[in-house]
Amino acid sequence: DDAPGLRPAQIAAAHALSGHFFAKREPAIVVMPTGSGKTCVMMVAAFLLRAERVLVITPSRMVRDQLADQFGSLHVLKRVGALPPDV
Repeated sequence: DDAPGLRPAQIAAAHALSGHFFAKREPAIVVMPTGSGKTCVMMVAAFLLRAERVLVITPSRMVRDQLADQFGSLHVLKRVGALPPDV
């Protein structure tokens, strides 16, 4: 639907990551189906975990360029209301 906000799968993944890193410092893997909003979860996780740096590894240059644009502008998080427009 067109309602603002994160999708249920994105919220669940963000909570799972948050809970994992609250208790442990070990790496974690999030598995989500195609089209479920993995990029948004990666961006939200960076803020939830207060990351100073984020390394995203992609399988292709095209995906890398798309992710760089999305991380650079944060327009997805602003559009869904997860971040204020002036961030």
